[in-house]
Amino acid sequence: MGSAPILAIIVGLSVANLYYVQSLLPQIARNLALSAGEVLLIPMAIQIGLALSLLLLLPIGDGVDRRRMLVSAALAMAVACAAIGLLPNFQMLLVAFFGLGLAALVPYLLPAYISSLVPDALRGQTLGIILSGQFTGLLLSRSVGGLVGQYFGWRAIFLFSSALMLAVAWWIRRCLPQEQNVQPISYLALQSSQLVLLRRYPGLRQACLSQGLQFGAFMALWSGLALHLAEPPWRMGSAAIGAFGLVGIISIIAAPGIGHLVDQFGSRRLVLASTLTSLLGVAILFGGQHSLLAICIGFIFLDLGVQSSYVANQTRVFSFNPEARSRMGCLLFFSAYLGAGVASSLVALFWSRWHWHGLTAFAAVLVAMALVTQFPGSRFRPLALASQPALPLDP
Repeated sequence: MGSAPILAIIVGLSVANLYYVQSLLPQIARNLALSAGEVLLIPMAIQIGLALSLLLLLPIGDGVDRRRMLVSAALAMAVACAAIGLLPNFQMLLVAFFGLGLAALVPYLLPAYISSLVPDALRGQTLGIILSGQFTGLLLSRSVGGLVGQYFGWRAIFLFSSALMLAVAWWIRRCLPQEQNVQPISYLALQSSQLVLLRRYPGLRQACLSQGLQFGAFMALWSGLALHLAEPPWRMGSAAIGAFGLVGIISIIAAPGIGHLVDQFGSRRLVLASTLTSLLGVAILFGGQHSLLAICIGFIFLDLGVQSSYVANQTRVFSFNPEARSRMGCLLFFSAYLGAGVASSLVALFWSRWHWHGLTAFAAVLVAMALVTQFPGSRFRPLALASQPALPLDP
C-alpha cells in the first residue's frame, strides 16, 4: 500500500500526543504552582482516558465506517490538544488531558482498518510499516516535547499538535477510501461478543496473553533502567538516561522487514522467534548489568523481540475474522496495556529488594511465560475459556 509511510507518520503523531507531557511535567508544575503529587495527576488522567477508550470505544469500529471514526477521533484529539494549550485552570486542564487519552483511537483503530484494505500476503509488511510510526512516536515524543517546551513554553507543542491533527483528519477523509458493506451492530452486542471471540479463537487468547506478558517485561525494564543508571558507578543524569531510548531506532528501522518475514513465514513462527529474541535480550541484561555495552545490546534484542511480536500478533489476530478486527484489536491492545500496568506497579517491589538482578529476573519469568503460551498443548493458557462451546458472534 503506497500510503503506508504516511499512515506511519499519522500513527506516530497521534501516539506522541500522549507522551509529550512526560518531559514537560516540571515546567507545568512551576507554571501552575503545582505540587509533585498534583502534577502527576496529568499522566494518570491520560492513561485512564486511554484505558476507557480501548475498552469502551475501540470495539465500535466493527459496526461503523472506520474511516469516519478515524476522522472523528483525529478531530477530537485536535480539540483536546487545543484545550490543553489554552485552558488556564488546572482542574479544566485535567479534564482536557483525560479527553486527550479518550480520543487517542487513531493508532489502535488504524491497523484494523488497513487490514481490511490490503491483501493477506501484504498485511504483515504493511502493519510493520505502520507500527514503526507508533514506536517512533513513543521514542521521540519526550525529546520533542522537552525541546519545544524549553524554547516556546509547554503549551506550544499542544497547540502545534492541534493543527497537525486537523491536517490528519483532512488527509484521512480526502485520501482514504470509505469502507463498504458495513453491517451495523448494536453497542451492547459489540461489547458482549468480545468474550465470545476469546472463547472461539485459541490463537487470540495466545496472542493476548503473550503480548501482555512481553510488554509487561518491556515496560518494567525500561522503568527500572533510569534507577539502575542513576546508581554508581555511572550516576547518569536524566539527559544521558533518556539517550538510551535511541537504541529503539534499530527496531523501528527493522519493522517493515519484520512484517515481510511475517508474510513469508507465518505469524505464529514469528511470534515464537520474537519471544526467544526478547528472552535473549533479558538474559543479556541480567548477566551484563555492569556493562553499558551489554545493556545497550540487551535492550536492542528486547526491543526487536517485543516489536516483532507486536507486528506478528496483530497480523495473526486480524486474520481470524474480518468482521471483528476492531474488537480483536481492542482485546490485544488492552492486554498489552494491562500487562504493562501490572508489571510497572511491581517494579518498586522487586527493585527495593533485589535491585537490577531482581527486576531482570522478574522480566525473564514474564517472557518465559509468554514463550510457554506458544507451544501446542500448553497448560499455561486460559483453558477454561477454551472449554466453552462456540457461540454466535453477533446476537
